[in-house]
Amino acid sequence: MKAILCEELTGYENLKMADVERPELASGCVRIKPHYSSVSYAISLMVAGRYQRKLALPFIPGTEVSGEILESGPGVETFKPGDRVAAIVDAGGYAEELVTDAATVYPVPDNVSLERAVGIPLSFGTAATALERGGVKDGQTVLVCGAGGALGLAAVEVARLKGAKVIAAASSESKLEAAREAGADILIDYNKRNLLEAVRAETGGRGVDVVFDPVGGKLFETLIRCTANGGNLLSLGFASGEIPQAPVNLLLVKNISLHGVNFSEYIGWGKTDRRQEFVPRICGLMNWLFAAASTGSLNVREPQVFDLSQVIQAIDCVVGRRSVGKVVLRIH
Repeated sequence: MKAILCEELTGYENLKMADVERPELASGCVRIKPHYSSVSYAISLMVAGRYQRKLALPFIPGTEVSGEILESGPGVETFKPGDRVAAIVDAGGYAEELVTDAATVYPVPDNVSLERAVGIPLSFGTAATALERGGVKDGQTVLVCGAGGALGLAAVEVARLKGAKVIAAASSESKLEAAREAGADILIDYNKRNLLEAVRAETGGRGVDVVFDPVGGKLFETLIRCTANGGNLLSLGFASGEIPQAPVNLLLVKNISLHGVNFSEYIGWGKTDRRQEFVPRICGLMNWLFAAASTGSLNVREPQVFDLSQVIQAIDCVVGRRSVGKVVLRIH
């Protein structure tokens, strides 16, 4: 079968198309024919050896797919051939077939396209988990940083679904337009406006109840200052490439709670594989998200699609921050 292969940890520019053997079907696993596979900033780190989870060489990248079940291994009774699914996988998503643990495979409703479904498990799952940690509820105000990316747009959608007023902050008009379409109430281009002044103006000087930050970097202290007294700041990653240092004195003075949100822990990517512990919780979350997508309560944006042979261009689009929303590879 055809697959994208990482043979050395020298970056995504050196990924190659190769013919590889079909993976063997193990107990507790399913074989999936992927139709689409997600492209993310994390993939660029994995193939450069700079991600928190290290994979043995050679490996096939790709950690989120949508497609159909080809067969189920011993012990799997929840899926049958032909079922439409989306899945979080340890690796192997950039291939014509893959085998993965059934614990992180989720049914896709018939009226949700596989093209859109591929972006729900990781992006929406991460966003929903974080916003739950932040206690987001009806009537609150949420500031979403990096609102034009796949994770940021998911946060806008989920916060809106929870009844919050959403302030979207991003670096371009096209990204803010996508955030507006996702349901953001207020748009701030932080390349043109002072973010802190804008947030204070929009909140009557109070600040926001919850900050959703997948970016990190130089804006982090500003985001703390944007948070209201007693608010919650959610740190999900460092898409800026810079890990910030938190001024703890500001957290103390304003009684702000800083939450590190590592969704990887729930899907088997932590220091130890604990995915089985969280199956009921995460499956419940995915059922809620896919049901919301099915009814139109979540309006999952159509992704930017590249062919599998264009994997380098696709990752470069994400790394170069030229994408708006999700970028995916078409496998079949």
